[in-house]
Amino acid sequence: MTDQLTFHLCETERGWVGLVLSPHGLRATTLLRRTRDEAMREVMELGATGPARDADLADIPERICALASGRYENLAIQVDWNGASGFRRAVMEETMHMPAGETRSYAWLAERVGRPAAARAVGRVMATNPLPLVVPCHRVVGSNGSLTGYGGGLPLKEDLLRAEGALSTRAEPRPSAR
Repeated sequence: MTDQLTFHLCETERGWVGLVLSPHGLRATTLLRRTRDEAMREVMELGATGPARDADLADIPERICALASGRYENLAIQVDWNGASGFRRAVMEETMHMPAGETRSYAWLAERVGRPAAARAVGRVMATNPLPLVVPCHRVVGSNGSLTGYGGGLPLKEDLLRAEGALSTRAEPRPSAR
């Protein structure tokens, strides 16, 4: 039997984020969307069938809004890792520990999860990240510090990094990139 998925839509200062929850925690989030309708369409495509109960949400919407605004705090959000095991889960969990205001490279992440030659595989995990913002894939950059691929587009990646203080005014990652 499949878990019933519910949703909640958060309006942030940068746009709308859709949250998809299972009985085991936060299963997915959308990228920032321009309209509520876009976020709604996406949560439905992710399998949500109805609105989440307030009791299931706790303070998740407030924490997501803080993330979207560049105010990162200890999330302490229960994540439902269904479908993410082994290498994929290790990469996503390590990404969750990356400090706000700093960037890391795909190669750095690969090394941290014990697969130093797997930078491209890390890139694939980031490209299919079901929890953007929560698993802050926008903080992952090329080995030379360049901003590379992002599902929401490079301008959004740049905007999120700038809001966290990880970019100088010239869109270059601060020296924390590894």
